[in-house]
This record gives sequence, structure tokens and C-alpha cells, in this order.
Amino acid sequence: WRCLTDKAERDRILAGVTEDQRPAFHDALDQLHSYMKEAGERRTTVKDLLETGTIRATPKIRTLLSAVGERDGVGPEPGELPPDFSLKRKGSDERVRLSTYRGKRPVALIFGSYT
Repeated sequence: WRCLTDKAERDRILAGVTEDQRPAFHDALDQLHSYMKEAGERRTTVKDLLETGTIRATPKIRTLLSAVGERDGVGPEPGELPPDFSLKRKGSDERVRLSTYRGKRPVALIFGSYT
């Protein structure tokens, strides 16, 4: 197990899945999702499953799963306050801070590509 803290490295690793690795990678992902679903409320991480040998996979597939776990683990935990940030309003130079909405009303942020 190695920690993949650099986002660019995680993205590079995930983008590097070859056609011949895809079936094994998808099988390992299925195992991973199955174990995570069984764990339910117990906090089980990809790191835990890889370290304990619960998921058996080649070193390359383990690296890919590690990158997936690191990617999916980014962000605040449920109930934890997110870090404060500001965004520019569309069509304006005005900026809005997330913290200005704390305690006032729910905020939903949707990120995606519409191309």
C-alpha cells in the first residue's frame, strides 16, 4: 500500500488502465463495492481492505484501487464542515463565500461538464 496524495498522480494512474487490465480492475472494483456495502455503518476504507488482503489483486490493480480510494476519500466526512471557499458569480466580478451561508440555509454545489 502506498498513499497517493498527489491528484495528478492519481489521475495519471487511473487514466493508464489498459484494455487487458480492465476486466481485472472491474472485478476488483466489484469486490471492493461488495465489501463496502457489507460493512454498512462500519467505517471500512479501501486502504483497510488492501492492507488486510481482503481484496486479492495484482500489484498494478492494487495501485489502481488505491488511486480510486484516495480519489473517493477526498472531501469532508458526513457531518464535518467543509473548508471555506469563494466562487465568482456568473456574469459578475462579485465573489460569494460558502461560509456566509453557514447556519442560514442548505447549499448544494453541482460540478460537471456539459460539453
